[in-house]
Amino acid sequence: MKTSSASPLQTVINMKNIPKLLLLTLFSTLFCSCEKVIELDRADNEVKYVIEGTITNEPGVCSVLLSKTKNFKDDNQFIGVSGAVVKIENNGVAVILPESSPGVYKVNTINGTPGQTYLMTVTVDGKTFTASSTMPENVPFDDFYMKASDFGKKRTTAYVKYKDPLEPQNYYWFQLFVNDKKQRNFSLMNDEFTPGQEVNTTVSFQNETDDLSRDFKKGDKLTAEMHSIDASAYLYLHSLGNAEGSDNGASPANPISNINGGALGFFSAHTVQKRTLVIP
Repeated sequence: MKTSSASPLQTVINMKNIPKLLLLTLFSTLFCSCEKVIELDRADNEVKYVIEGTITNEPGVCSVLLSKTKNFKDDNQFIGVSGAVVKIENNGVAVILPESSPGVYKVNTINGTPGQTYLMTVTVDGKTFTASSTMPENVPFDDFYMKASDFGKKRTTAYVKYKDPLEPQNYYWFQLFVNDKKQRNFSLMNDEFTPGQEVNTTVSFQNETDDLSRDFKKGDKLTAEMHSIDASAYLYLHSLGNAEGSDNGASPANPISNINGGALGFFSAHTVQKRTLVIP
């Protein structure tokens, strides 16, 4: 995590570096095929449900993934839990999400509205889990660009630019794509140091593998997807990056979920904007 009075609090989380004890697979068209591996509290190694839900301001983007925690000896393939009743409610109107494939519940007939609060309810095997999230107002994603000097085969840096509103406190989640493939790392930002200011800061695209085919080259398409998220989603994603514990030997802890009832994961109502560039 980097903090600076000249830039927003920024957290760059590389999911490869988190021990493989629990698979959390983010969901929806926005989150497809992104595997999040987090560390379970060793004092609490019971099997738990994992719920990942989202609704955005884009038409038809509303989905929930349901699975269970897995033993560290198991593979990291997503195995969904079927048979749940999943609904999203707003202003007294509830919509049931049908199961499109095992553990994947989604509907393409609704979209969220900034300023509105949404309630997610998941009932499975006699247990009920709930969470609520308020969609923030949309903050325009003004620019996404890079300098030729910031190109590297293993690490390429680009810049995101937006004008942070003075009120209320704002939180941002940037997901990164290379040639339309979601990257393992993402960036979190808030306006602790930049309320009401124009923000022009960096996001990093990285290849930390030995696979040379994943090195960056001129002509590659880079995409940044900006999400305005609420405080509970930010807290979950931030704590997800700290799940492997601290340097002082403290035991790792579960990410801080906004889901009531004992499940892991989170529910987020957020706005979405996307910008793309080609490495010159």
